[in-house]
Amino acid sequence: MLIAAIKQTWRALQIWPDAGRWKAALVVALPAAAIIAFAGYLDGWLRFDPVVDLQLALIAALILFFVPALVEELIFRGVLLSWFATFSQRWGNWLSAILFMLWHPFQALTFGPPWSAIFLQPSFLFATFLLAIILTHIRIVSQSLWPVIAIHWLLVLVWTLFFGGPFY
Repeated sequence: MLIAAIKQTWRALQIWPDAGRWKAALVVALPAAAIIAFAGYLDGWLRFDPVVDLQLALIAALILFFVPALVEELIFRGVLLSWFATFSQRWGNWLSAILFMLWHPFQALTFGPPWSAIFLQPSFLFATFLLAIILTHIRIVSQSLWPVIAIHWLLVLVWTLFFGGPFY
């Protein structure tokens, strides 16, 4: 079953959605991003603080594409979602979303950098869970990992470059 999940993940990387599916993904993602931004603003982990160093911004864009966007999406909306769905699509969706949310405090408590205390804040966990639900939906509807990778990357990149998100 795990081999089948890896093959399904590989297939999801080979599918580039048409414009309609990209639009549908954004229609779902933008309101969720607004809710996440509101939660972050209220709790202080989101504040306007743009990066002015262009070289740092480019390095951040490159690194943040691979980690967290690509790696986390391959794991949570790729292999795990596909694997769990072999048992139950509904429970698989929820389980992959819950594990994605729990991954962040696990990072903070084990090997995360000092700033990762943000990952323990209830509003951040709420935001992460909401993002996981939305990305899971988009992954299923689009049949592709590319929209979820792109949305995850853009959200983390905007947070990092414009709203005080931490960067190594």
